[in-house]
Amino acid sequence: MSNWFGRWWRGKESRLEIGGVTHPGLVRDHNEDAFATFPEQAVAVVADGMGGLSKGEIASALVIDAVTDAMRDQRTAAEGLLDAHQRLCELRAASAGERMGSTAVAITVHGQQARIDWVGDSRAYLWRDGELRQITRDHSFVAELLEAGALTAEEAETHPNRNALTRAIGVQDVATLQVDSLDLALRGGDRLLLCSDGLSGFLSHQRIADCMRSASNATAMAEELVRQTLSGTDAADNVTAVCMVLPP
Repeated sequence: MSNWFGRWWRGKESRLEIGGVTHPGLVRDHNEDAFATFPEQAVAVVADGMGGLSKGEIASALVIDAVTDAMRDQRTAAEGLLDAHQRLCELRAASAGERMGSTAVAITVHGQQARIDWVGDSRAYLWRDGELRQITRDHSFVAELLEAGALTAEEAETHPNRNALTRAIGVQDVATLQVDSLDLALRGGDRLLLCSDGLSGFLSHQRIADCMRSASNATAMAEELVRQTLSGTDAADNVTAVCMVLPP
């Protein structure tokens, strides 16, 4: 694997493959994305520190640390995201209101079931039977307009507020943060993707689908998704992909 990739892991739990890659992109000189995989629990998480706020890399690392602690204590990924929110709020209070935040998406696989938890616009996708579907719904201003029918998908791609979030870890008051969750029935051969908006915001739906279809395993899939973002777009943001492949 080329040495321009940031960090990667590959693990198996009951033949479930997990692989991930992160890269700072072609414009930024540091990486505010972070991810972790927990093969023993069949869990993965991606966090995207908010670049418009200060110290985004600290925020995303704190999210990963909180989920890691939750896994160690045999708690859920969603509880880890809520812990991260509380820690970021406490850090903000201790630093005279210095703002930092993060989006995050996590997936937990139990046999033929998956639980997806997320806050913000980091996404989860499912590739099944030749079709790609976005599983999560962005917590963003533009997503709300799309759902209300006030924008078309084409208009959303160029909307001036397309990066404005309505929910993020560490930004809202502790009592008001909601982690959205959904349960997904899985099938043999399913392929799952967690990614930051540095990938989904630059790589087209069709190209994501092509990468997920053609890759031979989870790590190769994550590598190709990031490679395509770097070679085929201006990659103006950090790029992270974590993939899971279920056995047939």
